[in-house]
Amino acid sequence: MEHCRGADADTAGSDPLAAQAAAPADLGTDYGALTVAELQAELERRGLPTDGLKADLVARLEAADA
Repeated sequence: MEHCRGADADTAGSDPLAAQAAAPADLGTDYGALTVAELQAELERRGLPTDGLKADLVARLEAADA
């Protein structure tokens, strides 16, 4: 039973990563709903700079989508 709980914990731990990878596509241009860490991860995935305030990160992703 503990093994199942451990598997659930691993699944729960990977869900935010899966959601993070899927979130930008699911949210379209609503990047403001993401955390700074999620925004930075998406920027890094796209090879874009990850520095700046949250508003800068959102603007950078929105500009990349345009």
